[in-house]
Amino acid sequence: MKFNRERFFFFRSEEQAKAEVFGAQSPLIPDSKIKLLKILAIASYVLMLVMQIRNVIVFQGEPVSDAVRYVAGGLAHAANGTWYPTAQDFTNLGGVAGNGYVNYLALLLRITDNLKIIYVAGIFLVQIILFATVYIAKKVSGSQTAAYLTAIYFCLFGTYWSEICIARTELFFTALAMLALALAVRSSKISVIVSGALLAYAQWARPLAPAFIVAIIWLFMCRGEKLKTYVKFAAGFVSVVALLTAFTYFNSGEAVFQPTIADGNFLMGANEDADGSYNSTVFLEGKAGYLTPEQKAELSYDEINEIYRSAAIEWIKENPVDYLKLIPKKVFYFLATETYSGDIYFNNKIFTSGKNYLVSLVNIINGTGERALEFGDVVIVYTQGFYMFVMLLFFAGVIHSMKKGYWRSMSFLYGIYLIGIAASIYTVGGARYHFPYLSVVIITAAMFTDAVFVRRKTKSKILK
Repeated sequence: MKFNRERFFFFRSEEQAKAEVFGAQSPLIPDSKIKLLKILAIASYVLMLVMQIRNVIVFQGEPVSDAVRYVAGGLAHAANGTWYPTAQDFTNLGGVAGNGYVNYLALLLRITDNLKIIYVAGIFLVQIILFATVYIAKKVSGSQTAAYLTAIYFCLFGTYWSEICIARTELFFTALAMLALALAVRSSKISVIVSGALLAYAQWARPLAPAFIVAIIWLFMCRGEKLKTYVKFAAGFVSVVALLTAFTYFNSGEAVFQPTIADGNFLMGANEDADGSYNSTVFLEGKAGYLTPEQKAELSYDEINEIYRSAAIEWIKENPVDYLKLIPKKVFYFLATETYSGDIYFNNKIFTSGKNYLVSLVNIINGTGERALEFGDVVIVYTQGFYMFVMLLFFAGVIHSMKKGYWRSMSFLYGIYLIGIAASIYTVGGARYHFPYLSVVIITAAMFTDAVFVRRKTKSKILK
């Protein structure tokens, strides 16, 4: 009996549905419109580069928040000629974090200890994300104009202008993860292996790779890939995980792969002080997550994780309703704002991601603030407004893909975003946590714009 792919939900082709929505490029879209989109894409790209170079030159601030730890580790290992983590690193701040990223910084800082090199390298990381995002948009839609629109939306996203000067793991992780996703979409013999290997290193830097792994496996299922494709992807991933674990063991005596105190985030999202955001008061003295310096010195990272995990689970059992009430708050914090990278416009002396800044910004605009409106405020207002505009297109695009019947081709991207939200619900809500998934939003928004505003009107004119 012959296997009929078209009878099975996972394997049905959506090419006809996509052809009806996006159509062929030449007969449906005038050359003038295609050229205009191309010019806008180039102009947007130039604007992004100009803003990025401007920010690298102007920014004079010191690292803050998580970046303090990563940069300090990179500088120390660069100066000592060592790699992260050593045995000593496991005793600092309760364990290791950002393993792959700290080694990336150590490599850069071996060239020069001027932190500007991190920011310049950040520009190149953004180019990788841009290339991967545009490539995926082109492959999924089959539309060159959708690719141009993706580039336009991406380059006009103010976050990519400023994130380069924030030495956190998001940018580095996203570059690796999106490149891995693009290689999986390409699905050649070698690209699938490299895709798995890149995701393994991305996981070493920031433990968010499972969202992309699940999405890639789903992509393979929807395309009806043979077993050997899964094996190649798994081989690339597992081999790099094994190599990095072995490296850590021989370098430090600890056979670990990921950050060691992950359950601290779980506890932050499940305690009496939790408000859905990145609220770390649970670790203060007298709270459930407080550990004395002596305890931190004596306990292993597994024991500390167990303490945090047990405290969170116990609180959830005792307060199930309060825990459920936190879920919409976490989702709100995950989705609502796009101001988290604006600190760099104030040399990291004003924190732009919280409620206090937003309230002060409203007062400044109303003329009742304690300072005058600055260039950074204007860029942040623009970035937030543009984010909300693209998010509206994103939600409309999801609905449109379901209505027109090409949603299955997009489902691996939607899956990444949904898993990102789920991870935030499990831990804490924070706007910067959605950074790795912005490409999903941009691709969906661009395809919706292409289908509804670029092509539909053109078709109607041709019919007349």
